[in-house]
Amino acid sequence: MAEKGGNGFSLGKGAVPLRGKDDDSTKSKKGRKVQFNDEESPANFSSKSGEKGAPLKGGKGSARKEPAKYELNVQSELPQNSQCVMDCEAADILQGIQEQMVFLSRDPTIKIPVSFDKGLLYAKTGGRYSNPKTVRQALEGLKKYGVSDAEICVIANSCPENAEEAFALVPSLKAKKNKIHEPLEEIISQLVASKLPTENHEE
Repeated sequence: MAEKGGNGFSLGKGAVPLRGKDDDSTKSKKGRKVQFNDEESPANFSSKSGEKGAPLKGGKGSARKEPAKYELNVQSELPQNSQCVMDCEAADILQGIQEQMVFLSRDPTIKIPVSFDKGLLYAKTGGRYSNPKTVRQALEGLKKYGVSDAEICVIANSCPENAEEAFALVPSLKAKKNKIHEPLEEIISQLVASKLPTENHEE
């Protein structure tokens, strides 16, 4: 033994440390009760903990609100001062421009886009009615039920046979189904007389 400080002594490297009564491992296990409080515990061992004990955020679907169903956002994507038109209306407008093409070509300030002919052909192909004004007047009545210009144009372009087919082709109308079912059915039946023959449409 080596004296240290006069009264004390130090153990050698190979000596076994002494244990007091309070240090007995068996008694400490039996006499002490250890409790973990989830709210007060500084460390959370749950699988929800991230790095440094920070709680992980929930998945994307936990707090995300479901988007509104059956929305038609065509009008919101259009430039300002623009208006949705039906294919049959567009065909009439472009046809009128084509008839004035000789005079328009003489004006250097007017430039006809290269895609004009393709646009006219598409409008003629998509136009399902022979009288655009009649179709517009008939479908305009749906506006008082909350139907938008874009929805009116899609109805005309899809040319449904009845109201149920219109709801299937234009899903955004389903939110107004209770209000517009009867008037829409009447309007569609009135527009039958303005439909172009299938043979002409295919050509």
